[in-house]
Amino acid sequence: MDKSAELRELSKEIQTCLRCYEDFKELIEEDRIRTRDLYLKGPWFFPPDKHGVKGFFGTSDIMFVCPRPSTGSFDDPASKLFYRLLRKYGFSKAHITDIVKCRRKAKTTSRALLPNKEVANCFPFLLREKEILQPRMVIAVGDTAYNEIRDHFDNVRKIRHYAYRWEKTEKLERQMEEIARTL
Repeated sequence: MDKSAELRELSKEIQTCLRCYEDFKELIEEDRIRTRDLYLKGPWFFPPDKHGVKGFFGTSDIMFVCPRPSTGSFDDPASKLFYRLLRKYGFSKAHITDIVKCRRKAKTTSRALLPNKEVANCFPFLLREKEILQPRMVIAVGDTAYNEIRDHFDNVRKIRHYAYRWEKTEKLERQMEEIARTL
């Protein structure tokens, strides 16, 4: 099976996962998944865009790992900036993913905290992505992602998170340019 097909199969498995979703246990699985998605608590994947960024379905040997899905709209200024920089520095075909796969409301003002249960539930999916792609470089997006993955991946680099003070892009842009030059 090729990488694209394996990622599609993995995305289907992630979409049916209910490990982090405790609500509505009395419903049958199909209705529980549908209800979870209505509450925007279901899995979320970095989408492809019309300009060539492949998002979750990118199959190059470069993998960007973020901590968790946004609780807002994907088409916000920060994500637009991230995708623009991915295109600018030649990372359009990179695989972009999150450690925690399900969206949830932030329970704290600190982005740095990921619930241990969610990390434990989702980390096997991330390791499967690693197995499928066999990346030569993994780029942790922010300190939180870096701290979670550095002991599980080889050749990990870190960039600042694209949503962190997104209006000040110079440092993030320099980091991505530096990584692009080393490839």
